[in-house]
Amino acid sequence: MKWFSVLAIVLVALQSSCTKNNEVLPNVTVLGHAGISLHRDRAVFPANSFESIQYAIDILDAEGVEVDVQMTKDSVLVLYHDKFLEFSTNLNGCVSQFSFNEIKNAKLDNTEHTIVSLERVLEYIDSRNKIIFLDVKGYDYCNENSISMSAFNHGFLSSIDDVSEAFVAAIVISNASSSFLNQVNHTNKCIEVSNVQNGIDKLNTFGFQSALINLANVSAGDEHLLENVNWGILGVKDEWSIDAGVKLLPKFVITDNIAYTKKVTD
Repeated sequence: MKWFSVLAIVLVALQSSCTKNNEVLPNVTVLGHAGISLHRDRAVFPANSFESIQYAIDILDAEGVEVDVQMTKDSVLVLYHDKFLEFSTNLNGCVSQFSFNEIKNAKLDNTEHTIVSLERVLEYIDSRNKIIFLDVKGYDYCNENSISMSAFNHGFLSSIDDVSEAFVAAIVISNASSSFLNQVNHTNKCIEVSNVQNGIDKLNTFGFQSALINLANVSAGDEHLLENVNWGILGVKDEWSIDAGVKLLPKFVITDNIAYTKKVTD
């Protein structure tokens, strides 16, 4: 019977450990950064590629993804992160200088994976009943001016033509500019901020639905300020930064390590 007693002790210890972890760590929403990861050394597929998003959702079981959105010269919204195409593709210039037909075959990170339209990604995420967070790049670095808001709103409306109304309401549009967000024809908006108090002030002033803050700009002393705020963190990719970020009790995390983030939050 000695083995039975040992087994009972182990089970009690495991149950106690799980309960303790559940008390400390919140069940936050886990979003993959640009699909699996924005960082090449951590990604099976290029950032913002359709395959990266599929892998994050279907294989790693993320609750959703954060993606980077830019606009072509014919107002089609596509996924791409960098200021210039030569940073990550076989083309030169900016997304804004190409039509969708011209850019859709651009190779990402010297692979066969190509730039994808937001419309295709939204249809896929809707079919999986997941969440998507759009980090919209509102500045055109080739033309050195802000993008046309009327063109962006038109492109966004075109992108959501074939998805459900419930899913559209859940799409989050994010930007660091209050002026940009105020002109977006959408209701679910997230303001990217450099510090906690600035985020709280902007939520209160403009009525945005959430705030996004880099982990480096949040400390344990800010927890009481954020207790009743719908906020999230980014800038987490290794186990240390994920542990530190999750303990701050955010509502959502944009992570470059989906598997570990889910491990400590589920």
